[in-house]
Amino acid sequence: MISNKYTCLVFGVLAPVSMVATPLLAKTPTASEILKVHSAGALSVDLEYPRFAQVGGSPIDEPTYEYDEPEPSDGPSESGPSIEFSEDQTALVVVQLQQIQSICAATEPAYRTDCFATLYRQLAEDIPENGDYTEIKEILETASRDLKKLSNANRDKDKPAVRATLTTDTGLAIKTPPINAVKAEVVQQLNLEASNILEEAETKLLRSASSDAKRAIHYQRIAAAVGSNKVLLRSA
Repeated sequence: MISNKYTCLVFGVLAPVSMVATPLLAKTPTASEILKVHSAGALSVDLEYPRFAQVGGSPIDEPTYEYDEPEPSDGPSESGPSIEFSEDQTALVVVQLQQIQSICAATEPAYRTDCFATLYRQLAEDIPENGDYTEIKEILETASRDLKKLSNANRDKDKPAVRATLTTDTGLAIKTPPINAVKAEVVQQLNLEASNILEEAETKLLRSASSDAKRAIHYQRIAAAVGSNKVLLRSA
């Protein structure tokens, strides 16, 4: 077993971060499940490597994640309730973006582009399709799709995918989807390109904030969290 110890700051609490060579469970949580971690206390992040059938082969029981292009829409979605802006809803999105940063900070730089791609997709999927957060959902989906294309085009198939498990002091544990590495020789370049993708998302959010006083504070808070994610990628 190979274990590398790190430390990351999560909501003002120093939490241990370890990379452990263990088999992975198949269950993938929704973003709303991950968000419950915020109210449960101290947080630790474990990065787990799956077993491999052979060197350079595909992980056992781990399908390769490809980003599915969304189907064209003829109009507003009829599914789900219409959600209005609120402090609680905006806080949930901001908290998730902060937790995404904590997870991705715990990974090696080679995993960070795909980390943000994968977890932004999870977050976007959990934002309601109807209501005041629709444009935020679309901006995060676009960022995730662009990040995933970047990651897939440069994937390092000799490195295993990892999952992150978030565990609170109450024992609540939630796993992320698989996160892939990119090739070592392009890590710095891709993380910079990935940061530019997040900067574009941040700019779109701020532009939308300036167009409507009702949405301004909500878009600004989410834009600030995306901007913090961007800084992590540029520091890699």
